Amino acid sequence: MKPGALITDLDGTLLDANSVCSQRNLAALKALGGAGILRVAATGRSLFSARKVLSFDFPIDYLIFSSGAGVMQWARQELIFSAHLQRQEIQALIRGLQSEHLDFMIHGPIPENHCFYYQKNSKHNPDFDSRLAIYQAYAKPWQGEDLPWEQVSEILVIVPETAALARYHWLSQSWPQFQIIRATSPLDYASGWLEIFPAHISKSQTSAWLLQRYALEAKQTLAIGNDYNDQDLLAWAGLGCVVNNAPEDLRSIFTCVAHHCEDGFSEAVALWSESTGLLLS
Repeated sequence: MKPGALITDLDGTLLDANSVCSQRNLAALKALGGAGILRVAATGRSLFSARKVLSFDFPIDYLIFSSGAGVMQWARQELIFSAHLQRQEIQALIRGLQSEHLDFMIHGPIPENHCFYYQKNSKHNPDFDSRLAIYQAYAKPWQGEDLPWEQVSEILVIVPETAALARYHWLSQSWPQFQIIRATSPLDYASGWLEIFPAHISKSQTSAWLLQRYALEAKQTLAIGNDYNDQDLLAWAGLGCVVNNAPEDLRSIFTCVAHHCEDGFSEAVALWSESTGLLLS
């Protein structure tokens, strides 16, 4: 089937360790556009955060941000999709997090979802503290008072690396009405970030929604990623590739290309074009 779309993660995949897209990877993106391929970046970053690393003329067609909770048509900077949790539906969940002494952040509605309220219930969580320091201008402590929003974009729970998998399973089993997405902290590269979204939100589900607008299918898609929050996308796509800095268990499942600092993205594009007969100039 004719290739139709590229969907790539940003941090640790398309971008290098300094959050820069290399010239080789840029050239690959531009070549894909010239060949009529739909180019999509799918990131866990909020729109606010993504704009720090992507210029307005960056060669993508769409940005899927906040792990699928929002979609921006990039050139026009037009928000075409957003999804939220209603305030009343998260009350029992929040009580559950408190009873387990978990540290969490409640993010506001899109597109201002870099603003959040937080509650720290443990004594020691350096990664949580690091994120607070970065977003101190947009963060407020929360003591249980009514939130100012009728809907929120997500709840983020940050746990130590050793507790990440167990807490992911606990959340998934205890709260099946939500989508629980597990990611590795982009700050200390170890702690677990457990993101809670509406059930229909993930990178793969939002990608499928976007591709339907172009009459494209998953099997026409190349997906490239590096972490657990990319796993559903990688499994959904016609070809799923991980860069060599991905966790070992992901490298054993998906096609592995070079490290993200060694242009693994462009290597994946070359593999895909060769296997599908896509001509890139």
